[in-house]
Amino acid sequence: MKYVTLNFISPNFGDEKLESASFEDLVDVFEDRIKHWFLHPAERLLEIPHCQISAVALLMAYFEGIEIYQSGKDSKSQSFPFFAKGFSKVFPLLNNDERLLKTIHSAIYDQVRCGFAHDGMFRNRVFFSNIPSKPIICSFPKINGVLDSSQIESIVINPKLLFESVKNHFEDYLKILRKGTDLKLKQNFEAIVKLKWALDEKDRAIGMTEEKFYRT
Repeated sequence: MKYVTLNFISPNFGDEKLESASFEDLVDVFEDRIKHWFLHPAERLLEIPHCQISAVALLMAYFEGIEIYQSGKDSKSQSFPFFAKGFSKVFPLLNNDERLLKTIHSAIYDQVRCGFAHDGMFRNRVFFSNIPSKPIICSFPKINGVLDSSQIESIVINPKLLFESVKNHFEDYLKILRKGTDLKLKQNFEAIVKLKWALDEKDRAIGMTEEKFYRT
């Protein structure tokens, strides 16, 4: 009895790519997945009227995800810390005020990332504009004429610049991986690939015959 299997593991590679895979093979698959299943769709959305918000929703998944690969650890029960670390690597802030940085990261995590992930929509302090020269601008309220940096008044996102920042960070990360000089980053990448990709497990099959699959 012939059962159905799906053998593509990324847009351009079949499962044979990961049979006795070298480090370069792993990076090839990772790059192919992120570029063609994540970045290119986000870029296309930016070109379609009224779809920039959808592009931002997609891009918000990058920060926590990329930190998982960079740290070599799972983010289970630590979603915000991983998001904040990943975000700070894409957007390194010069201000050393840890309290201020946590306020900014927490607001973006709650208002944008969690808004899309849990509500299906950004929350009330988020705005979008192609005018700002920076990808993200945060403003703070004034209380009795004094700036209050303990909370965020608004978050303005330039979707196109956000995309460019994410793309540039990903390309830089790939260059470092392929160069191989940062051994810790390489080891972390290999560790999370082993954890997340389940390469040691047997091949998966769809639990139905080919005939039934095509009739379903």
